[in-house]
Amino acid sequence: MLEKIKTNKFCQFIWPYLLIALATTIVISPQLISHTILASDDTADTLFHYSRFYDAGMQLKTGIFSIFQTNFTFQQSGRIINAIYGPLFAYFNGILVLIAGNWFNYQVILAYVISLLGAGSMYYLLQKVGINKLLATVMGIIYINIGMIPAFINRSSFNGWGQALMPLVVLCGVRMIQDREKPINWIQLMLVMSLLVQVHVLSTLMAALLLLPFFIYSLIINQNSKKIWIPFIKAVVGTIVLSANVIGAFLVLMPNNHLAANTEFDLSRGGLRPHVLWHNEYGTAFAYILPIFVLLIIAQFVYVVMHCKKDKLNTFVTIWGTVLLGLSSFVFPWGLVQSIFPSLKSYFQFPFRLTVVAYPLILLGMALTVNQLLKQGVKPRAAGISLVVVLLLEAALPNIITNHIFTVACGKDAQVQTVAKASNSDQMLKILKWHYLPDYLPTKDKSIDQNAAYLYKINVVDQYQKFNHKVAKNGDLILSWKGKKDKDIVLPVVLYKQSELTVNSKKFTGAKNVIGNPIISQKSGLNRAVLHFIAPAWFYVVSAISLIAWLSVLVFYLWKKFINNKNNKIKVA
Repeated sequence: MLEKIKTNKFCQFIWPYLLIALATTIVISPQLISHTILASDDTADTLFHYSRFYDAGMQLKTGIFSIFQTNFTFQQSGRIINAIYGPLFAYFNGILVLIAGNWFNYQVILAYVISLLGAGSMYYLLQKVGINKLLATVMGIIYINIGMIPAFINRSSFNGWGQALMPLVVLCGVRMIQDREKPINWIQLMLVMSLLVQVHVLSTLMAALLLLPFFIYSLIINQNSKKIWIPFIKAVVGTIVLSANVIGAFLVLMPNNHLAANTEFDLSRGGLRPHVLWHNEYGTAFAYILPIFVLLIIAQFVYVVMHCKKDKLNTFVTIWGTVLLGLSSFVFPWGLVQSIFPSLKSYFQFPFRLTVVAYPLILLGMALTVNQLLKQGVKPRAAGISLVVVLLLEAALPNIITNHIFTVACGKDAQVQTVAKASNSDQMLKILKWHYLPDYLPTKDKSIDQNAAYLYKINVVDQYQKFNHKVAKNGDLILSWKGKKDKDIVLPVVLYKQSELTVNSKKFTGAKNVIGNPIISQKSGLNRAVLHFIAPAWFYVVSAISLIAWLSVLVFYLWKKFINNKNNKIKVA
């Protein structure tokens, strides 16, 4: 029986992923056992992302599509979110919301998806560099228990998805310095970067930062060869085509609107720091790192310095990973940096986000070290196994504790728990305390940005329930209400330069406040307003090109994977 399992190709393929799923189940077991959704008034990111995913899901459910205008959530204000924040990934999540049936099931499904993706991509990377299957699987499990992936599972920090995909970016970098014949597989690089754009733009920028030293080193060892530049240019062009919907949305909005920057945070206080039990989190996750993990990184760094000639790849990724980890930490002078580039306080916010690119490099280096130790004598082998065991315990156990802490805290809100397990409606979203995130509001100028959240609260959040909302089949948003008397009011919708508002059958041409809310003339009796977003025709053309390109890539992959491989096998036989 065991021999059949060992020789069965499907069993050999599936067991690492079953082990990853089992490890994920153990880590989130407090949540599973208590049947608790991790959502509360303190999890602002959960409300933000679940709102945009619900909107995408309702578009799919009703067949009423609106790429720009948010009609079903965000107080049905017509804000623009998904068009420039991972649009395809938003629709993917919309499908999951509909399939899951309720918010608790959806959250659990997401935990498994991000874990299988993150550990699976790390496993794939390590297999490609020659790490044995068991070690690659265990290192994958360690990877999803450090950094931003557990932060997503517990509090929906979206950089976790960037971390989940980052090992694939590292693989492109490794190829640049190891494959002298074909340093850049342009299709591989194009797909990885395009996928990141469709998920999280900030992670895409960090991926480019990660690849920069690999690319420069590749240019040097390949003497600035055409075999670097030609596939690189192909990858860039291909990425632009596949990302045309996101790039096009930015080009529609940015030249004509001043979009509110994110909330400012002091960079000097947002660096990675040694862990103390604080803010419901424990372990090497989010903004914290356990001292034992720091010691292991130091040991890894010392090892590669002492054996730098023996394994150049290990040396390269460990040094670069350690540099990035240093940049992510509180020891780097981020206070000085933000005084020179103040916009980073809004657009970067937290230096610890750089762990998204540091951790995959460091774990790759550690895996290469352990792999080397396992090939040597008894003592080095024991040291390697001990290192892996300590890493696994250091990563997984704190996350079980963290999941328990979040589960207990969120379980106290009985109303949210009842509603979340009852359905996938927007009732849970309405119960949670809104944090008034100002992202992408059309503010008058940058002087308004940091007050935009408060202004949105008093003009939209506190007012929208006084109006009846309906979504028309063409994607227009219709508001109706009864006015007690003739007077000017602030309508709780958001107007961009391309927005068209009709009030009581007349096109609105009046004034707006500093966050794009129209100041209209209400009449006594029944009033009706229609909000419509006018996107230029070229945007739909480039979006169609992007979608066709993705479908073509999918068809090509399926053909190559199944049909072409099958034909090749027949020819060989």
